Amino acid sequence: MEAVTIKKNYEGEYLSYYTLSYKLPDDSIKQYEMVSKKGTLRNPTELTFDNIGKETNAVVLLIFNQDHTKMLLSKEFRLGVNNWVVSEIAGLIDAGETIEQASARELKEETGLTLTKIVDILPSTFTCAPVTDDLTSLVICEAEGEITGSDSPLEIIEASWYTKNEVKELLRNSEYIFAGRAQAFAYMWANS
Repeated sequence: MEAVTIKKNYEGEYLSYYTLSYKLPDDSIKQYEMVSKKGTLRNPTELTFDNIGKETNAVVLLIFNQDHTKMLLSKEFRLGVNNWVVSEIAGLIDAGETIEQASARELKEETGLTLTKIVDILPSTFTCAPVTDDLTSLVICEAEGEITGSDSPLEIIEASWYTKNEVKELLRNSEYIFAGRAQAFAYMWANS
């Protein structure tokens, strides 16, 4: 496919909405809608065909206690789905931050916990390739301390430690909906 045009339809603080045009092999034009953190008030770098999907801009934390008998999960009210969602602790990488620094900061901000060990950092992946070019880095880590909650009045996050049996129960509780990646991680850990 040959790239033709990018049109910014809306610029928000965190996301901008774009329409991209591509020429298909039969010379017809396909239009594709997407959102990106590029071209926003927080990230003014404009989206181009050369920089789509090239920048890791967030971290997702898979967090365990020291002996890996508990997994940290959060329940967060998400306006976009008008429901509580069970997920991992995650957040944007601020300008000038490393993945490690962003991980420690986000963990502290959203839970009050201290990151004590990074077990692994996996290569970046797309959060939702049909919708956005967001790349996130998965950080497997250990944490300790007292859960105090989010230090932001704009986020409603309830983080808790869960044993494998508690995760199995949570996975079957229809009161809460899991984010897809969190559900997969929780299922695999709880049944390992």
